[in-house]
Amino acid sequence: MTTLVIHDIRKEYFELDLAQYTLTFDDGLYSQYYYYPLLKRYNTQIIFFIITSFIKSGQTRKQFGGEYLNHVKPQRYMYDAFINETFSNFMTLTEVQALSACNRVKIGTHSHFHDVIIHDSPPKKPTSRWKIERCAYHPEEMNPQTSIRSRLAFQGFELQNGRLVQRDEALWMDFIKYDTELSLNWFETNLGFTPDIYSLPFNEYSDRMIAVLEGFGFKEFYGKAGKHKKIHARLDIDRFASRQVPSFRAGSLT
Repeated sequence: MTTLVIHDIRKEYFELDLAQYTLTFDDGLYSQYYYYPLLKRYNTQIIFFIITSFIKSGQTRKQFGGEYLNHVKPQRYMYDAFINETFSNFMTLTEVQALSACNRVKIGTHSHFHDVIIHDSPPKKPTSRWKIERCAYHPEEMNPQTSIRSRLAFQGFELQNGRLVQRDEALWMDFIKYDTELSLNWFETNLGFTPDIYSLPFNEYSDRMIAVLEGFGFKEFYGKAGKHKKIHARLDIDRFASRQVPSFRAGSLT
């Protein structure tokens, strides 16, 4: 069964026939809780992967009753979280707990911090503003041969006194362990179980990262297709939609 990955949910997705796909949702966004009354109509596996540091205490908000939410792009909600330190675009703890109790729903981790680091490779696409500000890296200083990538997947470089300095390998390994321990502790404290499924931040990974995560008991990983046999490849729903519905190709999903 093909697996789709979805971030903030938009109205147009419900025009698609999603019942025959495994549905995975990254980041732990409020829209995923809001639209659950529509999602549960599909007789399929639903997996929510949450960034545990972004899930805050708060009231349980309303769910879909006929009104559609405005769509929020990742660049916006990540900027709000990392730079403005506001988390209203994400589920509250009680909302995650409510979904965790639903049939056919699984909850996995998408890391604790979902953080970034500078990497010595050309960028795959334009760099989001939140990543640049997060790394204290100014656009005019961006080297065409550097990009901002997953802090978990890559050893990377950090900005120190205006210079890029490679992160110590031991510190890289310690960060993966620290991030994972915080996430697992969050699950045990708030949901009463330890997850064994992991969605790779930015769909990025390295063999070193996977080896550390396997040591914590993770058995399945979700991301882009790769050589590692335990990684489940996913298709982005916007790309899927552009193939299925001709009108989407006209720009309705841009």
